[in-house]
Amino acid sequence: MSEEIKEKKKFNLASFGKVIAFLFLEILAVISFSLGSSFIFYSILAVVIFVLVLIVTFKQIKVDGLASIGFFLFPLIIFGVLSILSYFKYDETFVMYNSPLLFLIPVGLTCFASVGYMINFTGSFKIHHALIVIYSAIAILTLLNFIVTMIQFVPFYTLQYGNYYYYYDGSPSSSPIGEMGYFLMGFSLQEVSLSYFCYYPMILLTAFLPLGHMRFKENKKLFVLYLAFGLLGLITIIFTINKITLLMLFGMALLIGIIALIDKFNINKKVIKVSGLVIGSIAVFGFIFLILNAQESVGIDARIPFLRNLTSNNAFLDRLFNSNRFVSAYNSILDGTFQQMQIEGKGVLVKLFGYPLHGGYVYNFGSMKWRLTDSNSFLFDSFFTSGFFGVLFLIFFLIIAIRRVILYYMHSDDDKKDKVMVLGFIIISLAYALINFDCTPYIFRQTVIPFYMNNIFLIDIFLFGYCFYKTEKRKEDVKEVKEEEINEVQE
Repeated sequence: MSEEIKEKKKFNLASFGKVIAFLFLEILAVISFSLGSSFIFYSILAVVIFVLVLIVTFKQIKVDGLASIGFFLFPLIIFGVLSILSYFKYDETFVMYNSPLLFLIPVGLTCFASVGYMINFTGSFKIHHALIVIYSAIAILTLLNFIVTMIQFVPFYTLQYGNYYYYYDGSPSSSPIGEMGYFLMGFSLQEVSLSYFCYYPMILLTAFLPLGHMRFKENKKLFVLYLAFGLLGLITIIFTINKITLLMLFGMALLIGIIALIDKFNINKKVIKVSGLVIGSIAVFGFIFLILNAQESVGIDARIPFLRNLTSNNAFLDRLFNSNRFVSAYNSILDGTFQQMQIEGKGVLVKLFGYPLHGGYVYNFGSMKWRLTDSNSFLFDSFFTSGFFGVLFLIFFLIIAIRRVILYYMHSDDDKKDKVMVLGFIIISLAYALINFDCTPYIFRQTVIPFYMNNIFLIDIFLFGYCFYKTEKRKEDVKEVKEEEINEVQE
């Protein structure tokens, strides 16, 4: 009788696991479709699904695996905590300004990554289904935005009306018509910046990637579906011509070509590792140099003034580190991160790399010098929203996570079309956000929505958790094979 009860319990848990896997797909659809600045709602959904998954899978999660997932999640948790401790929370333009639910930032991020890891233990979750849901929701959203924008304007309006402005309450919009589009934010259409508008069709372009690993005759419906997703993204970008987006499109094609060459010619792993280390080292050195060079009269650069002289007196270095449009915005933010803030009538705000050492002086810091220029980069915006140490933990997390994604692509037993889609989604979403993400998307109001509260980043977090599980599973499989080989030799 006891055996029958055990079998019945297993059956009930398996059935419950199927329900949870289906429910999570529905949640992914809602998040992918985007409800504007609904991070609180997303976080609550994440907590609910996390609790449900934990109830079903807590006996299956191995104790020795908890240390690995804990190490993986630690920098993400700290990044979330530092984000709610920075003085950015006092900015009235912040979408969650003075909210008692700020604690949901680290909780929401952690739950999404954890669910991506644990949902696999239900035995019913398939990444193939999740990708279809994610891309379908993004495609529906993009199609609606595209249709409304074309109705309101005309195809190629960015060329025809590039210097025309809308007037609102007697004042011109902050951006010309050529730099805006219509976007379904929640349940209303809003005028948003073109860089934010183009983020979603750019991601849809990655739907072309799995077509190279599919045969039309074998899976006609899926082939046509992915082809439609990619074409929708391409048509949307072409009909709303934007220089930065087109440049990103060229870079994306180049990156896809490199990945395809590596995959086709099976390039030696050591060559890839060495190349990655060289590129990474150059990036780290350039990042540190940029931070030091950005400081002005007071701060780090006061001790090493020769950096300013070096970059200012050389035409190439000046263009690279001072004069171009991107770096000028980065320098403004980096300089403000390490400077004290002068508040009129209040004195100086003492702060530590983006965190207040005493309060009461931050009621109006949104108008300070270093906040006047948005960087259009999630990494440099994070200096403002999460502080210097928050950025360090974010970078640390992304390095660990992207390494896992690469291992997932190289060693996972998932279908190749799914692996290349996961890799493409993560790389393109982060690469675009690194150069062209607008954390103040609304044209007619100044509302800051940090990248870590964006729905696409939450999907990235989920995929990171999934890739972590698949690479951990791979390690366990390799261990089992080695143990079997040792046992056979001993016998």
